[in-house]
Order: sequence, then structure tokens, then C-alpha cells
Amino acid sequence: MNPFDSYTPRAGERRLGDLLRNRPAGEGRYIIVGVPEDIGVRANLGRMGAAETPGAVFQSLAAMPCYEGVESMDLGWAWVDVADLQANSLQHQGPEAVSAWRELVTEVDARVAAVLTPLIAQGKIPVLIGGGHNNAYPLLQSLAATHGPVHALNFDPHPDCRALEGRHSGNGFSYAHAHGYLDRYVVLGLSEYGANEASRGMLASTPGWTSFPYEAWAVRGEMDFDTARRLALEHVQAGPFGLEVCADGIQGCPSSAQTMLGWSWESVAQTAYLAGQTGQARYLHLAEVSIGLCPEVQRPALARAVAWTALQFIRGCETPQF
Repeated sequence: MNPFDSYTPRAGERRLGDLLRNRPAGEGRYIIVGVPEDIGVRANLGRMGAAETPGAVFQSLAAMPCYEGVESMDLGWAWVDVADLQANSLQHQGPEAVSAWRELVTEVDARVAAVLTPLIAQGKIPVLIGGGHNNAYPLLQSLAATHGPVHALNFDPHPDCRALEGRHSGNGFSYAHAHGYLDRYVVLGLSEYGANEASRGMLASTPGWTSFPYEAWAVRGEMDFDTARRLALEHVQAGPFGLEVCADGIQGCPSSAQTMLGWSWESVAQTAYLAGQTGQARYLHLAEVSIGLCPEVQRPALARAVAWTALQFIRGCETPQF
């Protein structure tokens, strides 16, 4: 599938759609990857809506002006075809649905990894637009296939290291660690009310794993956000790392666990930019933005926020500061 097939050029203007619609999948250095599913979210007992996000974000990207500074980024695209799995997941209802969804997530894992692994092996940097946070697992799997055990910074109120009970959006990091893909791990913005006891125990007891609580800067003033972010970035710069961002922590952003607390899109974009500047970030994952839960009138603005954030990460990669 070419997500730019529906793009319509505008006379007298050059837009990203004019550049990207004629590029073969996987061509370029920074590959924006769409994974249109929310199976993993439902397998974690969450709400549907994330499957619609990649298509809307690609439409927003296509409409953005294209000029020399943007074209020099060497953007590309890829699409993970999971339409049959998404359709299959909708056939399951009742008590058996969760186990069926968790089995389907393992198939999503395989398809995502099949697209990402060769891209990363060629030195390309993916920006994955989800979809559920379950896709952290195949991202880390694909990165580790080239680099060995790698690191992750998760900007998220939840640690997503639940039990190995079958794959879903809440256990991508615990599975990645169990399979030897994930070494150092830090959760930036962990809510003290956002993790069960077992997850908190794993985060506290696993060597190289740590967190910087949201309440520490937002409520108690024990540190400021800039300090927490700097320390989190330093923690994962022992080698290649992935930057994970979950929409659950973005103020008012439609997601399975939507909140009015948390941080702004500007904070996410700046964090993505700074991560890119480290020279060690090997991917960006924007997970669980649920355009399907968003009022129709607000969907273009939300899609543009995701697309804009992705471009800030790429700009940071292009302007490293070691």
C-alpha cells in the first residue's frame, strides 16, 4: 500500500506529498512507518481508536510545504500491512476475545519486525506512527538485531512492563528485556499512580532500569522537568537507544488512557529534538495517539501535531550536538 495514493497536488505549490508519493517504500534515511492497528491496546483492555492515526498523519505530512530545508532531510516512508489482522480482531467478542487478541499481537510483532529489521540494518532511522505501544517490542527487537542489546527512554506515565501474560500494549518492555533486546531503560514522567505493584517492582529491581516521576516536578518541585529530561537522556546514551512517546501522558490527547494532566505537544517535540541531537537515537515511536477517539473537527490538528513532532526529531538528528 502507498499511503500517498490519495494525495492531490495543489497547483503552484510544492508539498511533501509531491516528494513522497513517487518514492519507493523504504527509500531515504528517515523512514516514517505507519502501523494501523489497535489490537495491542484492546489486548491490554484498552479502547479502540489508534488504528486510524497513521493514515491521518500521512495525509497531514503530505499537505506540509516542501522546501529545500525539508527536502534535505531525506524523508521516506513504509507501511506495515496489518489490515487483515485488524479485521480478524474485530470478529472476536466476549470472554475469549482477549486471548485471541494477544495471539494476533504476536503476528503484528512479526510483520512490524519484518519491515523494520532490514531498514535499521541499512542504517536508516525509523519514525513509527502507531498503533499501540505494543510496537515497542518489535522496534527494540529490530534495533537489537543490528546493535545487540539496546536502551530505551519511554516518555510515558506508565512503564509498560506488565507480566509476560501474552503480548499486548502494556508489556512491550518486559518482553524485550526477557528476550535480551533491552538493556538500560528509563521512564520519564512515570506517574506514581500509573503502574501496578509488579510493574513498579520490576522497574525498581532490574539493573539499569530507572524512572523520573511526573509528580516529582509537576507537584512537589523536587526537581524541574528539564533536569529530569537531561538525566533521562544521559541514562540511555551508553549506546544506541530508542525514544518512545506514549500519548497517554500528553494533556488532552485522545488515547486509551487519556488524561488532562501531563505534558504538552511542545514538550514532546522538544524532547524528540534533543534525543535526535544526541547522535545515539535510532528511532522515534509515537504510540497510542487515538484519532478514532477524537471529534472529527479536531482530527486534522491532532494529525498535524504528530507529523510536526516527527519532523522535529529528524531535525534534531540532522543537527547533532555531542
